[in-house]
This record gives sequence, structure tokens and C-alpha cells, in this order.
Amino acid sequence: MNTDLLLQGFQYVLGVIPGDIAGNIVAVVTAIVTLCTLMMRFWKEPEMTSKWHSLWQVIHVLASFKKPDEIKENKDGQKDR
Repeated sequence: MNTDLLLQGFQYVLGVIPGDIAGNIVAVVTAIVTLCTLMMRFWKEPEMTSKWHSLWQVIHVLASFKKPDEIKENKDGQKDR
């Protein structure tokens, strides 16, 4: 349900913004997500104590739209901590 509300809000905002500007916004967001996804493909998760870990988490959220804890699940469907 939460994603439906987000999608409706996104569609409303894109309807209000002129088409050429909305197209540019979509292109920039697509490029950012693609770049973050490519970075996640080759960048292993740093140690929790590393200063780079917070940057890694931000890039991870932008690439997958999920928190890193939600991705790590074992075969039983329980989250690894």
C-alpha cells in the first residue's frame, strides 16, 4: 500500500512539471540509479567500523531501494544480522 501512495505522488508531481523538465529529471534519476547499481556490483561491503560503510549504505539504498538489512536473507527467509 505504501508503494501505491508513493507512485501516485510521483505521477502527480510529474503531471504538474512540464514535460521537458520531467524528462530531464527522470533521465538524471535513471543515471544515478544505474551508476549506483554498477558500483554495488563491484564494491564489496566494507567493515562496519570503516568510514566508508555509511557511504556504501547510501549507494546501496539508491541502487536497490531497500535497506542493506532487508537484502541479506538466508534460505529460511530469516534476516541475517
